[in-house]
Parts: sequence; structure tokens; C-alpha cells
Amino acid sequence: MFSRILTFAGAMMLAPALVAESSGVSIENAWVRALPPVQQTTAAYLTLRNSGDAPAKVVGATVAGAGKVEIHTSREVDGLVRMEQLTTLEVAPQGTYALAPGGTHLMLFELEAMPQPGETRALCIEFASVDNVCVEAEVRKGAPTQADHHHHH
Repeated sequence: MFSRILTFAGAMMLAPALVAESSGVSIENAWVRALPPVQQTTAAYLTLRNSGDAPAKVVGATVAGAGKVEIHTSREVDGLVRMEQLTTLEVAPQGTYALAPGGTHLMLFELEAMPQPGETRALCIEFASVDNVCVEAEVRKGAPTQADHHHHH
């Protein structure tokens, strides 16, 4: 009897991990752009994969060392590339959503210090109806694209 209780208690302790895993949402190829220390903001990029049967709605994000993180997208308006803040993203069932330079990305504000190449930062994506998903994002240099100029904010 006691061993059954221990087995049940052990299984219940694992339940949160199984729920996060069974949500079907994962993060791949997460990285944070290292910029010169004079910059006040930077960006993070990743691919979201939804292996579930329902849409996964992203409602926010956090990145260690950033006081504020916003979802932004780049759009061309009258020949100029502008950034717009998005309040949500939706990853289709069995689909992927790439956050990449020149397109949709995470903007990191209120930095404690500019992340340096070789470091990692804890990055968590917040969802409306499934558990948050967190990874360690590698910090690396990347050539900025025209759509990735941070002074348009």
C-alpha cells in the first residue's frame, strides 16, 4: 500500500512536466543578437513549433536581463521599413512560426547590459492556453538587415 502511494505521489510530481510537454509547443534555434554596448535594445529570434491539434496563441515573452520584451514585426510602408508591435502571435496546429531578422522578432528593452557572444539568456514564451515554454538562447553576432534597425522604435 505504501509503495502505491509513493508511486502515485511520484507520478503527480512529474505531472507538470508532462503537461508542458503534452502542450505540443516547442522552441527551436533561439538566439539573442549581440550589438555594441552603446545600443539600448536588441532582438531575439527563434522558431516556434506546434505539434498539437489546436492553435497556440503567444501572448508575451521574457528574456533574462531584459526589463521588457515586446513582439514586433517589420513592414514596408511607403518604401520605408517600419516596426510595429504585435500583441499576439498564433502558431497553427501542426505548424511553425519563425521569428527571424527582417521579420517578426522579440525586441528586448531595459537591458541590464548588452548580451555578449557566447553567453546564454533564459527565454520564455508565454501562451494563452498552454504552459510557458522556456529555453536557453545563445547570444551571437548577426549581420543586421535593413528591416532590423532598432532606431525606428
